[in-house]
Amino acid sequence: MNQAADKTTHSPSGKTPSALAAFGTDFLDTAWRIAVPVILFTVAGIIADRTFNTAPWITFPAVVIGFVSAGLLVKRQLNALEAREEKEKSTHES
Repeated sequence: MNQAADKTTHSPSGKTPSALAAFGTDFLDTAWRIAVPVILFTVAGIIADRTFNTAPWITFPAVVIGFVSAGLLVKRQLNALEAREEKEKSTHES
């Protein structure tokens, strides 16, 4: 196993992280992928609506774009996790 893989499977103390810690990391990673786009697009929509006096006609599409962006980010994350699991499976079988 190379050094880069070693760094991803061990904590800074040199111990292997627990399953709970790995789950927590994945959960937080997913949480920001959902929250950030939704919040940013919503705030941008509200600001645009206030600026152009068009409430709520810019906010609604902005919220939809935020949710779609969040869904795409989570899908990308799930694909990466699946690829990582497949890689780990193949290295354990070898």
